[in-house]
Amino acid sequence: MSTRARLAVTLFSFTNELLAAERSPDALLGELLRAEPGVAVEIDGAQHFRSFPLLDLDEVRRTAGVIEAAGERVSLLGGGADVAPAPGRFLDAGEQLAQVRSQLAAAAILSAEAVRIPFGVLPWDVLARAADDARAAGLLLVEEVQGPADPAGEPIRNRIADLERTGETAVRLLLDTSALMSGLPETYVAALRAEGVPDALVGRLGEALASGRVAPLVLPALADPALSPAARGLLITAMTRFGASRAASWLPLARWIAAVHVKWWDLDSAAADLAAETGAVIDGLLASGFDGTVCSEWGGHEWQGLEWQGLEVAASRQVAAHLDLLRARFGQPSTDFSTKTT
Repeated sequence: MSTRARLAVTLFSFTNELLAAERSPDALLGELLRAEPGVAVEIDGAQHFRSFPLLDLDEVRRTAGVIEAAGERVSLLGGGADVAPAPGRFLDAGEQLAQVRSQLAAAAILSAEAVRIPFGVLPWDVLARAADDARAAGLLLVEEVQGPADPAGEPIRNRIADLERTGETAVRLLLDTSALMSGLPETYVAALRAEGVPDALVGRLGEALASGRVAPLVLPALADPALSPAARGLLITAMTRFGASRAASWLPLARWIAAVHVKWWDLDSAAADLAAETGAVIDGLLASGFDGTVCSEWGGHEWQGLEWQGLEVAASRQVAAHLDLLRARFGQPSTDFSTKTT
């Protein structure tokens, strides 16, 4: 791997375009590679491959051909085991491991650096066995922590203890900066109000985010029959995907963090976050020798569709502008966020 941090962008930012299905995932990938030369790309396996989670490697090879033709590279492959594929149906350890192994094989074909999996979904015994395969292939497994995750909480402390106890080198964390938000994004607030969420509740939600008490506020509100399903979905997003922890609480874990998602929801809140804790945590990681990918990931597509409040909201324009923000904020001579490595 490169000894310098690298800039990346994820196809997850193009969720609306993928759902519209006017172009295939590979066609969208090709467009992105041409639009952002020299920037690594992260592929979300669940959105990209019909065969996910037990991947058809011929399907993966077709995608690899698109990347090779563009002369570009993959940072991470988004994966993970579908541990509960149907009501009352739970995968056993062998089935979980088979899915992750297929994703590791796919990542090797794509020449990716790692497979990204949700934090805590795989039990340690399965994760450790998958790590053997990752290590043999020269890959990492990175567990993504985001939103309300607490770096001092028991789940993360237990994982660090696993890594220290075993000396495992093929399992690391991916920090999603939704854990370090500076406040509610204005577009999110506008979406809440458009769905009829009372102003008083919106105001309390902002206070709850700052104090880390979103769930106690949201859970009772979800029982309100006057709320639309869309309003409930937006409130659940705040409970599961938003957090306001501090950079200082994450930086003691720097040695275990191998990748970063710079989660952003709209450009104004992205700039505010980069001026606050999100920027501080990335500064701290870079100062500690971080050499993974810093990946732009737009989450605002959840409430900003292809057309939102009469405006066309195209991911390509949003993503390009956010990459410019990252380059402006972290483009010091000592850290090259634009050099293509092969």
